[in-house]
Amino acid sequence: MASNTALTQDASPLGFMTKLSPAVYLFRPSPAPASAASSTPGPVKADTHRRRTPAPKLILVASWMGARDPHIAKYLAQHRALFPSSPILLVRSEQRHWFRQQSRLDELVPAAEVFRSFFPDATLGAGEPGEPELLIHAFSNGGATSLITLRRLLAAGATKTAEERLLPPYALVLDSAPGTFRYWPSYQAFTVGVARGPLWRWLLVAPFVHMLCAWYWARFVGPVRLMLALRRLLPGRTSKGEQRWDQQQSGPVREMRKGLNDATMRAAEVRRTYLYGVDDALVDWRDVEAHAEEAERVGFVRVRREKVVGGEHVALVRVDAERYWRVVRETWEGEDGRASE
Repeated sequence: MASNTALTQDASPLGFMTKLSPAVYLFRPSPAPASAASSTPGPVKADTHRRRTPAPKLILVASWMGARDPHIAKYLAQHRALFPSSPILLVRSEQRHWFRQQSRLDELVPAAEVFRSFFPDATLGAGEPGEPELLIHAFSNGGATSLITLRRLLAAGATKTAEERLLPPYALVLDSAPGTFRYWPSYQAFTVGVARGPLWRWLLVAPFVHMLCAWYWARFVGPVRLMLALRRLLPGRTSKGEQRWDQQQSGPVREMRKGLNDATMRAAEVRRTYLYGVDDALVDWRDVEAHAEEAERVGFVRVRREKVVGGEHVALVRVDAERYWRVVRETWEGEDGRASE
């Protein structure tokens, strides 16, 4: 793996990381925490809170689709301030990953190798998870899908004696995720960068994205909606029954939502927090809350909801940065900053 790595350019906001693939970066801090904290880029407040739990063995940051380097670097800087001794693994989500799913798998292979080096016994874990060793910070549907893809890669490399757990004990922060497929929000997500570019690029890309969204709707959403409409015409059908039918729809977005709440995740998860905004134009806050309710229903016992009034998509930190990072820290340590028993 070392032969395929390269340091990013010093001028880049991610220049302090080692680039393992087009979508995977790794940061290993200096052995001296004070030195690592002093080199943290940007005006970040130091963490003066006295932690009751050890720092993460690894922090996984799964960024949103098309996230730019300066925006990612701001989140990484705060993680470096909160946990100066913790390595950080960055997994990026790009538009090409949605157009060609195999590209996401190929580019995330180095991330799976990093996981195996940090947690060599994770695929052999048995019993209930204890205190977390891994902190996961995933953004939007893109970051959540990267997390599920990484788990698939770990499963592919698991031994025959491996049990369900494919991740080490972890704490999870979901920022603006997970959503469901909605036509116009999905269209906006894929064209957000194009809107700031030249007109010719918009004229080329916009029709293609419309075609892609229309295909997805017709393939995965439309048939379910039609069946629900027909079922409403029949006597004796309840909303509860309709909900069960709706959960039978497929597609990458639905598979991602199911994957976050399946038994494999439950076997390793210690606690999770949903951070979401009521003014998010791309991910409806009701879809996030519905997923949190489902998580509790299937057995996730430490589920926390943090609704941000005025919060926009992957921009919740702008509303109240102090609250945002306090929630991240408390998710790692236990709700209200106390380690779980």
